Amino acid sequence: MEVLMSFTMENSEWGVRELANHLGYPRSTVQMLLKTLKDTGLLIQTPNRRYRLGWGVFELAGVFLAQLELRRVALPVMKKLADAIGEIVHLGVLDDGQVIYVEKVEGSKSIPLITRLGLRYPAYCTAVGKVLLAHVREEQTMKLDLVPMTSETIVDIRTLQEELAQIRSKGIAYDREEAVSGLTCIAVPIRDFTGEVIAGISISAPTIRFKQREKQWTEMIIKASKEISSEMGFFRKAAGYRKNG
Repeated sequence: MEVLMSFTMENSEWGVRELANHLGYPRSTVQMLLKTLKDTGLLIQTPNRRYRLGWGVFELAGVFLAQLELRRVALPVMKKLADAIGEIVHLGVLDDGQVIYVEKVEGSKSIPLITRLGLRYPAYCTAVGKVLLAHVREEQTMKLDLVPMTSETIVDIRTLQEELAQIRSKGIAYDREEAVSGLTCIAVPIRDFTGEVIAGISISAPTIRFKQREKQWTEMIIKASKEISSEMGFFRKAAGYRKNG
């Protein structure tokens, strides 16, 4: 697993010697592990005898995505929303203080972003991340390392805690150029049949366009989240919540 986890976007290829140095293991051990992974299809060897992830990893990812009910349910709603507003729509889940993007749909006017399926990003500076952090225990957020991504990033934990409390109350989170300068995002939670927040859906757009359409887009993303949550079995009643069935 340490060998596999060494293959990242920044280090997509490794030679035996450099990987052994990176991991601190004997070269013979790493060579044996790489050969085993190659024989199972999880790695492939390039003509210059370096290693990269193989089609076996892609097949495993396909199995995982196929069984991810949330993604299947959310995708058509996200496509409808992206088509209507022309901007990027993300679906994210929380893992160890980071947001993982599990789906992304681009609109006709969307700007290029580095986000992709499987990308991890600090949750505290993204709208979808903050809407998820708002629903975890406070002691978990206290452990976050708040590194500035832009001049607008919240780097004081108490300030972040106050904002998360407001998000929890209002059900809406914003990233006002906190992750990327010139980019504003809005996110709302998605709940399952128990009422638990399991994901977040967001709109990302240039700040100038967001300001022009904020009220309209807020209504649209809330509607989209309710549609997805409903498909996941969540129902809201005037008096509170109830479970499906």
